[in-house]
Amino acid sequence: MKWRLVLVMAVAALAGCGGDEGDDSAAPGGSELEIVENEFALDPADVSVDAAGETTIRVVNNGEFPHALEVEGEGVEEETGSLAPGESAELTVELEEGEYELYCPIGNHREQGMEGTLVVGAGATGGAGTDETETTQEGGYDGP
Repeated sequence: MKWRLVLVMAVAALAGCGGDEGDDSAAPGGSELEIVENEFALDPADVSVDAAGETTIRVVNNGEFPHALEVEGEGVEEETGSLAPGESAELTVELEEGEYELYCPIGNHREQGMEGTLVVGAGATGGAGTDETETTQEGGYDGP
């Protein structure tokens, strides 16, 4: 009888030591992107995510000047603080389906080319940095 009690206690203790079920820092269905800033461009400039929801953008300043990243559109206007050369930051935003502008809001950096587009949901073409296109010709679809 003692052995059964010990066995039950051991099984109960081991059950409480279960492994990690995943990363709790990201919301289910969340998306992650990385954008690198240089003078004067975003890399990649045009990105997409498949579904609406929480999106975390890791921004890396590989330039020689301070930069930031702003996401604007569909009622959203969020930005990182100014990032010194070599610094990085994460910007987490709740996004609906649609198209958003990405740009550096510092000085005239946007006008110099530090801008791009983020497409969420319908119209997204398979994730960040993909360059898939569909071609139509007379007579029907001739795509991949």
